[in-house]
Amino acid sequence: MTTDQQTQVTPAGPDPTFDWKAWRLDGGRTAAAACVLAYAVALWGQGGSLRWAGVAVGVETILVGLPWRVPRRRRSGPSFWAETSAGMLVPVGAAVLAVVSGPSWFGDSPAWWWYLLGAAAGIALVLLGGMNLRALVSGDLAFLYGPTPRPQALARVTTSLLSPTGEEVVFRGTYLAAPAVAAGPLGLLAAAAFVARHHIAPGANRRGSARATVTEVSAAAVLLGLTVASGSILPALVAHVVNNAPSIVFELQREHDEGGTP
Repeated sequence: MTTDQQTQVTPAGPDPTFDWKAWRLDGGRTAAAACVLAYAVALWGQGGSLRWAGVAVGVETILVGLPWRVPRRRRSGPSFWAETSAGMLVPVGAAVLAVVSGPSWFGDSPAWWWYLLGAAAGIALVLLGGMNLRALVSGDLAFLYGPTPRPQALARVTTSLLSPTGEEVVFRGTYLAAPAVAAGPLGLLAAAAFVARHHIAPGANRRGSARATVTEVSAAAVLLGLTVASGSILPALVAHVVNNAPSIVFELQREHDEGGTP
């Protein structure tokens, strides 16, 4: 068998979870991790419940930065779920902490029209992201991208469903929870960390294009702006959920079982 022929052979089983030999943080991932860790340190410095949020942010950064093997499609379902769970440490943990501790700002509800503004902001972010909604509704977009293994699709759907509440608590609620003198700087650092957090994991993850970056930065600014102006995380949460909805539909359309049956 020639060398060229050997490279075309597909392994029979799934790839290992980690690729230790390929573990290296390039400049972009290193900068992203440093930004998020800086936010974790800032949260620790605030004390109280924010200190524990900082610990969670720091631990999650380390876990997400592990050498998860890419491309992910060749890995087993449990392996992919392990990586997904590592990336949900902060949002799920923060949501649970907020429900249990019940900070005063967590349940503050602004005027009804803020929710409409949040929904409009979510729609604007979807349009800015450039997803072809007509092709999404028809199913053509999922057909174009092709099927994805059911465990991976369901893991992504779970993330999109569970993350918004916790992410709003950690990356916007901290503005409301911090002392007035620290709220502004902490809010801006949180916005930067929110964008950076999505660039730590290895692989492209459909990110890196100019349009994706503009959308991410715009989302961080819009969600923070909604929180600051309304005095509540709820309008930003509505915008976040609306923004995630098309991706949930997309992943559900693509999922299939191991036998290839949709």
